[in-house]
Amino acid sequence: MFVYAIISSFIVAIVAANCVPNPCQNGGTCFPSHEPIDTAKFSCKCTSGWDGRFCTIPFRSIGCYKDSLARIMTVRLPDSNSNSPLECAARCHGYPYSGTQFGIECFCGDCLNATKSPDSECNMACPGDNSKKCGGNWRMSVHSNRET
Repeated sequence: MFVYAIISSFIVAIVAANCVPNPCQNGGTCFPSHEPIDTAKFSCKCTSGWDGRFCTIPFRSIGCYKDSLARIMTVRLPDSNSNSPLECAARCHGYPYSGTQFGIECFCGDCLNATKSPDSECNMACPGDNSKKCGGNWRMSVHSNRET
């Protein structure tokens, strides 16, 4: 039993070393990997406004866009009663664009070929963060985590 405790402490020390010093930028929090011991494995939970492995890619709104039956983003995810720009972007992991619409809808896309609308037309509150807007009726609040 005593040997196990020493080994456990050693394993915990190695896993914790992945986050010392904290590799996450802009206020991100580092979490060691739960995979087999590998000192290079960790993940960052980024603060609002940041994305990417090290929280160095700005997450930002690029505006309100008019949608149609042809859809300006081709991937539609299941509706969410906790939808917000950040939740939708997290669900669209791997896509450079995410968009919220009609409050509960979340879309993902590789490109954006759409007509910009006044921001005031994206006027539905997000159910997951009512301080943010999640599009409107045929209006999509579009976010990008790409530096352009």
